Amino acid sequence: MENEDRSWMYNRTYTNRVGLRKEYKDGVARFIAKEMTLDDFLTERIIPCPYRNFKGGKLLSPDVVTLHLYKKEFKLNYTMWTAHGESIIANNFTFQNYVESPIRENNVESS
Repeated sequence: MENEDRSWMYNRTYTNRVGLRKEYKDGVARFIAKEMTLDDFLTERIIPCPYRNFKGGKLLSPDVVTLHLYKKEFKLNYTMWTAHGESIIANNFTFQNYVESPIRENNVESS
């Protein structure tokens, strides 16, 4: 799921604001399904809610999180789900290549 296009997160309703877009509902379902595979859910049966007004990430049931995301929206600029098991470094291909580059390793060792 990492590195997927998440533009759906901020395209919630149709232009006339009547009804949720299918891709939004599908994306929320994938988000919730991913959450339900993480250790926190498996032990506590709750997940952090990425609803924009919960900046600290309240822990709620998946059904309540789904409802919040249907009624409102994801917090701003949250396409990298760091509070939900994703790592910024693991997803930054350029950074990984820079760090793991043999040329970089030689420069570090020789300096």
